[in-house]
Amino acid sequence: KYQDNVAVIEISNFNQDTATGFTKVVDEVLAKKDIKGIILDLRNDPGGYLDRSISVASEWIGENVVVAERRQGQIVDEYRGVRKARLNTVPTVVLVNEGSASASEIVAGALQDYGVAKIVGMKTFGKGSVQDYSEFNDKSAVKITIAEWLTPKGRSINKTGIEPDIVVDRTAEDYHADRDPQLDKAIELLTGKKAPTPAPQAKAESKTPAATSTK
Repeated sequence: KYQDNVAVIEISNFNQDTATGFTKVVDEVLAKKDIKGIILDLRNDPGGYLDRSISVASEWIGENVVVAERRQGQIVDEYRGVRKARLNTVPTVVLVNEGSASASEIVAGALQDYGVAKIVGMKTFGKGSVQDYSEFNDKSAVKITIAEWLTPKGRSINKTGIEPDIVVDRTAEDYHADRDPQLDKAIELLTGKKAPTPAPQAKAESKTPAATSTK
């Protein structure tokens, strides 16, 4: 969707169709004139496929390192972007919150490290580990963390999360009132327009019932 000539792109999870769908959206955005920026909404995105997150991040950082894998204190692999950076000159804000995890944190962390986007919202979940799952004959199982994901600058995501550049909360009261201060802040950063301050709700006057007497 578009708001004030800003493209708002929401990714709810990084599934099999994400890369293809995102490429089509980017084609559409780049074909439009007078686009002031992009808002990438990763709030409540629990993650998904690593390669899909790499594909999405590539649109901003090209073939640079998106994420690194560390095992026993050593970097064992670096995963690079897979396409040209078509959006690296487009002003971008990424929205995150406590529900943003795993693949969404990889994208947010990479764009933040390369300085191609501002991160707005709340600190992310902090799920950045590689786990090995083993089952035994007695039907018991064990899950062991064998590696962790690092941002391009070497920041650990696991149990740490991604700290936003600008902290903005969206409270339960905001949800019920259909307000989105995080989105409003992102639009302000890209357009310079502040969202109008909502008018205070009038309080109903309470009337004290007249006293009655019984005889």
